[in-house]
Formats: sequence, structure tokens, C-alpha cells
Amino acid sequence: MMDAALPRPLGNYARWRRADVPIFVAGVSARLPSGEIDGVTHDGAGVHYDVAVQTRRVLRNIDAILQEAGARLSDCVDMTVFLVRADDFAAFNAAYAEFFPGEPPARTTVVVRALPHPDMVVEIKAVANAPAR
Repeated sequence: MMDAALPRPLGNYARWRRADVPIFVAGVSARLPSGEIDGVTHDGAGVHYDVAVQTRRVLRNIDAILQEAGARLSDCVDMTVFLVRADDFAAFNAAYAEFFPGEPPARTTVVVRALPHPDMVVEIKAVANAPAR
């Protein structure tokens, strides 16, 4: 239940979530099994980065990692997002919301100067609640 005295979140994220047994997922990028970065195109005009495509790939990669640990993306209680460009926030936020139609995790989004690979424009680290067995 939201407190009427607090401002509403600017995106699809919860202010807080409770976790019993956490799973900590290190920062995840849009790297494909081939090693390439999803959402990057090269043409005669230069290199183009699609933050929505990268966001979807990052969240699918996190879901696959969590499945290895016996959890799912929906078990996430907290995420930290690193964006390279502040102008990408709206497109990132829209793609991110596609993955959390119900109760979303708490989230912090920060803009950074760069990520470890020049083609990465978004990276996410996550904390998930391990489901009861």
C-alpha cells in the first residue's frame, strides 16, 4: 500500500521489497552467447545503440541466471541499473516495465560515464528472493 504523503515512483518500481533468502546477481549486460552485444548496429553513419533492445536482453539474461539458481525474474526484490546516457531513461523505463507487470522490484538507476565494453549502454545487477523449496 502506498503512503499518500510520499510521491509516486517515476517508473515501474517498488519503493521497497522484503527478501527471506537473497540471491545476488552480479552486473549483467546485453552480451549474447556469441560474445557480441545485442542492440548494436553498425552502418556507414556510425554505430547505433538501442537501449530498449539491450534492456530486454539484460533482463532475459538475468532471468536465465536466476533460473540456474532456482528462481525467476519475478523473484527480484531489488535492482541497480547503470545507464550510459541519461537521454535513454524513458526508452529504458518502457522496456523494463514490460518485464514487471505485477509487483516490480525496488530499483535505483544511475547514469555512468561508461561500462566495461564500449557497446554496452545498460547494465543491471539484481537481488532476488529465493523461493521456498
